[in-house]
Amino acid sequence: MNLTQLYILDAVASSESLLQAAIKLHKTQPALSMALKKLEQECGFTIVDRSQYRLQFTEAGRRFYQQAQQLLHQSAQLKSLAQHLSRGAEASLRLAFDEAVDLTPFMSAIRQAQQQFPHTELLLSCDYRLQALEKLKNQQADLAISPWYPVFISLGDFEAVAIGSFDILCVASPEFLQQLGEPLTHQAQLAELPQLVANSEALNFDSGKLLPLQSARRVKVNNSLCMKQALLAHLGWGMVARHQVADELARGALVQLKPMEFPKLIQGDVALVRHKDQQLGPVAKAIWQQLTAS
Repeated sequence: MNLTQLYILDAVASSESLLQAAIKLHKTQPALSMALKKLEQECGFTIVDRSQYRLQFTEAGRRFYQQAQQLLHQSAQLKSLAQHLSRGAEASLRLAFDEAVDLTPFMSAIRQAQQQFPHTELLLSCDYRLQALEKLKNQQADLAISPWYPVFISLGDFEAVAIGSFDILCVASPEFLQQLGEPLTHQAQLAELPQLVANSEALNFDSGKLLPLQSARRVKVNNSLCMKQALLAHLGWGMVARHQVADELARGALVQLKPMEFPKLIQGDVALVRHKDQQLGPVAKAIWQQLTAS
């Protein structure tokens, strides 16, 4: 049994007569009849009910065809995948995202690439505090979307293009601030309280250096979810991206802290980053062009 025989079966299923099926297959009707008989002999049961005026399967033939349809569908997928790979498209694409970035504005470009290259497997990861860039540096990712500061250029062979921005807020729970006993007006008051900081050694860089204040008392967390839960549990104050705590700020579970010495706005760039030594395939190029063009 081979795929050619299953294609014959498929043509018979979609035709009202053997003659119509033969025309679809560019065969003569006698040749098609012989091919069907040969398939029936190999299977050991009758596939087509020849006693009816209209061409139809026997019960066994109908069940057999249902399974054959799955094989034909898989064959079509395999051919499409072969064509996809022959054009040089990536079998898989690794995208690393930093949790500090709100990905909503960028997902449409990834969706477009997925539709254009449906056979490329997308491997998405969300990483904490520079770990996305570390994956890129170690060529464990093909593209990264990450906060970007000029100092990062010295941390690896990166090519970065700004594609957005993000705001950093200093926040705490109202319950946590009660221990001050007075309104928070100066950053010296914060310096006396526990600070939630990232427990990340990615790129051997202390991301705390980018913040306007570091407390001597620290609670280290290893991801943004842990950071938020620790904030809500009144374990400390912390610096987080605005989108990560928007709901908590709206309902008053967290409040933004604005000591007089703090800058009015702490903002950073969001960049699409690639490794200079890593060639981009067609799918990665499509995402790069789409995101950097807007």
